Amino acid sequence: MKHILLSLLIAGLSACSSKPVDMNYYLLSPAQAVMPSNQINKTHQVKVNKIVLADYLKQSSIVMQINDNQMYFSRQNLWAESLENAISNALLRELNQSSTTQFNGHQIADNKSIRAVLTLHIEHFHATDKSTVISSGRYWLLEPNSQQTIEKTFYFSLPLEHDGFSHAISQQRLLLNLLAQDIQQQLDNVTKTTEKHAI
Repeated sequence: MKHILLSLLIAGLSACSSKPVDMNYYLLSPAQAVMPSNQINKTHQVKVNKIVLADYLKQSSIVMQINDNQMYFSRQNLWAESLENAISNALLRELNQSSTTQFNGHQIADNKSIRAVLTLHIEHFHATDKSTVISSGRYWLLEPNSQQTIEKTFYFSLPLEHDGFSHAISQQRLLLNLLAQDIQQQLDNVTKTTEKHAI
């Protein structure tokens, strides 16, 4: 990752010259085939509220942390879509991959089928100069019937084994898989607690 930092700084200095700068655009996750209909028809649903990002993530530049409190915003390496939408779509895909519950970011017609409401705040989602990618934040799961809310902070980190933004973004995508697993586990805890009180 040190090589990435050096490359970024050199690219930033060269941007001052008259030569046009090549722009690189990245997707958080590639397009995938639509799930078969037998996986879409699920009894329980979770309403996923709009994801809230930290202010510094609400722009197109790909961010890298280069010190404990210093962030580098690349001018040549950009997200191809809104990071908010990219994270939301990728996370919904991960949550719906193996769950028996349908996670839905749109309006749910039948409120009686809502198992829980998920609210997610992402504080960090970037690479670092210590050869890692990190994701951290907080989420809330509200069970409508009991009005029970679980609040959970999260922090996930994965190593970077290769240089380059493509590898870093692939690892960031895997961070969302870890987050989805954590959310599913907490949702199961909410359900078990609710069922216990109902007995």
